[in-house]
Amino acid sequence: MNSKYVVEMRGITKRFPGVLALDNADFNIGSGEIVALLGENGAGKTTLMNILYGLYTADKGVILVDGREVSIRSPRNAIDLGINMVHQQFMLIDEFTVLENLVLGSRLIGASLNYRRAIDEVNKLAKELGFEVPLYRRIKELSAGEKQRVEIIKALLRKPRLLILDEPTSVLTPQETRELFNLLRKLREMGISIVFISHKLNEVMEIADRIVVLRRGRKVGEVLRDEANPIILAKMMVGKETLISLSKKNVKYLDVILLVEDLSIRSEDGRLVVKNATL
Repeated sequence: MNSKYVVEMRGITKRFPGVLALDNADFNIGSGEIVALLGENGAGKTTLMNILYGLYTADKGVILVDGREVSIRSPRNAIDLGINMVHQQFMLIDEFTVLENLVLGSRLIGASLNYRRAIDEVNKLAKELGFEVPLYRRIKELSAGEKQRVEIIKALLRKPRLLILDEPTSVLTPQETRELFNLLRKLREMGISIVFISHKLNEVMEIADRIVVLRRGRKVGEVLRDEANPIILAKMMVGKETLISLSKKNVKYLDVILLVEDLSIRSEDGRLVVKNATL
C-alpha cells in the first residue's frame, strides 16, 4: 500500500501508574523530511518516540509504515523497519574504542566479525558526511559532540529510513549544534527522515521543515517552518500567551575579582582541550 508518509502514528495512548502520558496522540513524517516534535518537559515527546522505537508498547493506537499497519514490540522490530533512535543519554561503552562501539549490535557482525569491512564502511560513510571518525580512540576521550556523531554513525550503519534524535543539542556547545544541523541537512538530502525532539523554539525554527506540538500528551497542532514564529509556538506549547522576551535593566559592573588570560590546557593524552581562553 502506497502512502505519502514513511511513518504514521494514529490515536496513540499510553498510561503509566497515575499518569496519562499520551492521550490519543497523532504523528506522521514523510520521506526526507525533518519534523520537530516540540513541547514542554513532560509533554509526551520522548514517550511517543519510545513507542515508535519499540521501547514502550502503546495501550491504544496504530502505527503504519508506508501505509501498512505494523507491530513494533522491540527496538529490533523498529530497526528491521528502518527506524533508529539516538537517545539523549548516549548508549556507548566508555572503555571501548569508537570502532568497537560501532560494530556492537550492528549488521557488520555476521558469522564472524570483519574489522576491515567495518573500517571501510565507516570511512566511506564519514567521507559522504564530511567529517572524520576517530576509530581507535576510546569513547571516554571524546567530547559530547564527537560522542553524538558516533551514535549517529552507528545508527546510519543500519541503513535507516527514519532517524529519531531525542533532545540532541542538550549537551552540545553552540559550535557543535551548528555542526549537527549541517549534518542533519546532509542526511535529509540523502532521503533520510528525521524526528527532532526539542523544547527550544529557536532551534526547531532553524532546522525543521514542519513543527508538531504536543501538550499534556496530545497533539495540539502543527505548522510549517515558514509559517511559525516564537509567539505562535509558545502559545501552542503552554496553551496561553507567553512573554517571549524580558526587559533588562542596565547592569553596573563591579570590580574584577577573577581574571583569566590566554589559558591553554592539554588533556592527559596530549590533546589541546582549552585554547587561549580569556574571561
